[in-house]
Amino acid sequence: MINSHAIENEMSLENTLSEFTLTKNLICTADSNSSGSMTYKEVNPSIEGENLHLQGCKPCTFCHKEYPMDNFKGMRQTITKLCIACRERSKIYDKGRNKEHRKEIARKNEAKPERKAVKAKWSENNYEKVAKRWMNYRQRQIEKLGLEEYLKKQAEQAKKWRDKNKEKQEIINENKKNSKTQNFNVYKRSAEYKNLDFEVTFDDYVKIVESNCYYCGIIQEKGFNGIDRKDQKLGYILENCVSCCKICNYMKGSLCASVFVKRIEHILTYNKKIVGRLYPDCFHNHKGCSYDAYRNRAIKKQIEFTLSENDYNNITLGCCFMCGKETDENHKNGIDRFDNNNGYEINNVNCCCGECNYMKKDYNYNAILDKFSMIYEIHKNDVMENIDDENNRVISKSNKKPKPQVIENTKIRKERQQKELKERYNNEEYKVNRSLEIAKSRKDKKETI
Repeated sequence: MINSHAIENEMSLENTLSEFTLTKNLICTADSNSSGSMTYKEVNPSIEGENLHLQGCKPCTFCHKEYPMDNFKGMRQTITKLCIACRERSKIYDKGRNKEHRKEIARKNEAKPERKAVKAKWSENNYEKVAKRWMNYRQRQIEKLGLEEYLKKQAEQAKKWRDKNKEKQEIINENKKNSKTQNFNVYKRSAEYKNLDFEVTFDDYVKIVESNCYYCGIIQEKGFNGIDRKDQKLGYILENCVSCCKICNYMKGSLCASVFVKRIEHILTYNKKIVGRLYPDCFHNHKGCSYDAYRNRAIKKQIEFTLSENDYNNITLGCCFMCGKETDENHKNGIDRFDNNNGYEINNVNCCCGECNYMKKDYNYNAILDKFSMIYEIHKNDVMENIDDENNRVISKSNKKPKPQVIENTKIRKERQQKELKERYNNEEYKVNRSLEIAKSRKDKKETI
C-alpha cells in the first residue's frame, strides 16, 4: 500500500526545489527613483552583484537574491552564506532526509585517508583558526557549565591525559625545568610564601643565572643556574642574590655564605685534603634520633636495615666522619649511609652529625669532596664574617606566613586567576592575538626540528 504521507512529503520537497530553481536568477536592487523601496529583476549576479553589495545588500549563494545584511545573520550573530528564507527552506528539506544515513555516510567519508590528509593540511596551514576554535569552545563551556565546574572537568581530563601520555608529560616537565620564565615565577611565589622581599626583575634574574656559580664556578648543563641569597635573613634583593648551581644551593641551605665557605675549609682540612683551618663552631648541635626512628624510617622507605641497637649505639658514640664533631651533653651524632644505593648495613654506615648528614644528602662522598675543593680554590682568600648561632644551621626556621594567611592568599590568587581567565575568553582581541601566537610558536617549533 502506498503511504499518502510519504507522497505528500515528496511533493513538498519537489515544490521547495522548484521554488529554488525559479528564484535562482532573481535579485533585488534599490530603486534610485523611489524612497528606499526594493524591486526585483532578473540580472547577471556576477555583473551587478558587487555594486549591489556596496549598497548594504548581499547575494544569497543559493537563490542569488540580494537582501539587506540582517537576512544573513545566523544564530550566533555570524554572517551566513544563505539568506534567512533559504535557510528556513533548507531546514524543512532536511527534515525529510534520513539523518542516520547521512551521518553514516559522513563518518565513512571522514574516515578516508585522503579526507584526513586534507583536513590535517588545512589545520596546519590555518592553525590560528584551530586555536581560535579551541578558545571559542572553552568560552561556551564556561558559559554552559560555570567556571568552577568547567575547571573541575578540565582538571579531570588533564589527569587522564597525563596518565595516558606519561612520556610526553615527562618531556613537558623537563621543558618547564629548563624554562627561565617558569623558574623565575617559582622564585616569586616562593618569596611570597616565605614573606620575603622580591625586588629582582626578570632581566636581573636572567643576568644572574646565566653567570657562573658564585661558589664553585660552573654553569649547569641546561645553560643556567639558580639563585642563592647570600644572607638568608634578607630577601631577593639584587645585591644579596648570586648565581648558584643546584648542588651548592642544596648543600648551603640556610647558611650564610661565609659559614658555608668556612665549613668547606673545615671538612677539607679534617679529611687532610688541604692544610687549612678548622671552624667547629660552624656546625650546629643536634639532639639526634633514636635507633627505632632510624629503623622505622628505613622500613617505611623500604630500605634494608640490618643494624642491631648495640651496633647503632657503638657507631653514634664516635666522631662525625666528615667534620669530626663528637657526641657530648649538648649534641648527639647519628648515622649516615656511605653509599645511598645500599641499606643500613654495618659496612655501609658511618657516624655523622646532623649538619653533615644534610649536606651530603645522597651524593657520592668523593664527588662532594671534589666540589668542596672547587669552592675552596675560589674563596680561600675571602674575608669571612664572624659566626653566630643563627647562621650555622643548614635548615633554619624561616619567616613563613601563618597557615590561615597562606590559605586565604591562595584563595584570593585562585579567584583572581579565574576572573582573568573568564575575561580573556570574552575578549575577542585577546583570542585573535593569542591564536596567532600559538600558530607562530607551533611553526617555529616545527622549523627547529
